Amino acid sequence: MKDQARILLIDRDDEFLSTLKTALEGRGYIVATAASGQDGLEVVRANMPDLIIMEVMLENHDTGFSVTHQLKIDPLFGKIPVLLVSAVAQATGYHFTQEEDGFWMKSDDYLERPIDTDTLLQRVEALLKRDMD
Repeated sequence: MKDQARILLIDRDDEFLSTLKTALEGRGYIVATAASGQDGLEVVRANMPDLIIMEVMLENHDTGFSVTHQLKIDPLFGKIPVLLVSAVAQATGYHFTQEEDGFWMKSDDYLERPIDTDTLLQRVEALLKRDMD
């Protein structure tokens, strides 16, 4: 794992952002937050995070997918791992999985909400470790 890795959290839910930020900072990560896909893209351009954790349903029901696609086609930002999270299954009954949907989602990992913090931290560590390999 990279020392002092920079993680960007993108979500509209202030409580979720606060909870995750506290957990990640407790593990020594430097954490920035954004409340929209557009704000998230601006933070990425300004700060080049090592990992992005992003809600799918931001300004629109698919903003997280759109932002991920924009990042992955950009030669400068395309290698940044993206962990998508969402409550879309709760809202729609449709379940995404990284194994079945990752090819079109373009994300590096996916978790459905509600999210167990320990599981999320394990995924973060795995993505950062993989990025270093």
